Amino acid sequence: MPDPILKTSATQATPQFERAAASLAQRQAAAGTSRGNVAPWPGCADPDFHGTLASIWVWARYQALSGDARFSPNREAAWAFVEAAWRDFIPEAIGPEASDEAAYDCAMVLRAGLAERAIAVAADPRADLIEGAARLLAAHLAELHDLGGREFQDPGFAAWNLIDHARAVEDRGLLSAGRRFVERAFGMKVPPPFASEPEPPGRLFDFSSTTATRVLAIVSSEGNTPFVGAWLRERVIAAIPAGFVRRARDENCWNACVAAMLGRAYVVSTDPMFLETYRTICAELALRDAQSEGGLGRAGAADATAGSGPDTLATFYYALARDALVRGDAADITAQKAHGR
Repeated sequence: MPDPILKTSATQATPQFERAAASLAQRQAAAGTSRGNVAPWPGCADPDFHGTLASIWVWARYQALSGDARFSPNREAAWAFVEAAWRDFIPEAIGPEASDEAAYDCAMVLRAGLAERAIAVAADPRADLIEGAARLLAAHLAELHDLGGREFQDPGFAAWNLIDHARAVEDRGLLSAGRRFVERAFGMKVPPPFASEPEPPGRLFDFSSTTATRVLAIVSSEGNTPFVGAWLRERVIAAIPAGFVRRARDENCWNACVAAMLGRAYVVSTDPMFLETYRTICAELALRDAQSEGGLGRAGAADATAGSGPDTLATFYYALARDALVRGDAADITAQKAHGR
């Protein structure tokens, strides 16, 4: 019998995606040299490459869930900005001279591309661009030895997106590269308690739960199999938090990232403990969406460094959390579409 929770999850998630999509569209630059750019928060005009890609993902996922194509012009303008700004953000190689954000930017190119594939009716004109980002990311992970990176250097986030992309486009070489990295970096070891993640002082960002993205990368690498479900139940569940975790910085983003993993873990394992904690965290996040905009600010109670109003990355991770129960991950959706299901 189909799980009634999963059966209704798309209907329940769609209103949040609609509100988030509209909020992001309101602060997209409509003219000028940065036309198509989506600023990090209201009142800011800074070029935001990964934030614009995050917005593309939200707009495309909303269309996939609802069938409503009203944000198609926003997506096209955003992609035009991404293409125009590509050389400023994506290097020829992710090495010592590249930006600290380069690997994350490549991963976000892949995540946005996955959402586009789910609604595409023709070949993606940006396929070569997306494939270039995938090759860069695969080469970066093959040479990566510092596995303790956080926020923009989070290796789990990079591997998760690379593997999802490789599965969606059926690229065995990229899939093998991603899986080799996951085996080398993480294996199937018991993850540390989520709440024990370090909070390095003096950093501007700490939005990604590296424990959550590590688990997401492993699940993506191994696939939705009974073995992975058993691993989640037997080795991961003891490490998850009891609920919302207070963090000194970016706690909304960090907890939404954890919730995205918990939802995915429930889909694969069907263990109700994952669902219970997922619901607890999402309920707190919903309370923090005070204006019902489908978006969140980065800041928690102790973090006053972020801009006021909804932050693009916090909104993206919040949407990832709500999307986690819908139909598995984006790679699953595109695979089902390719096979006519």
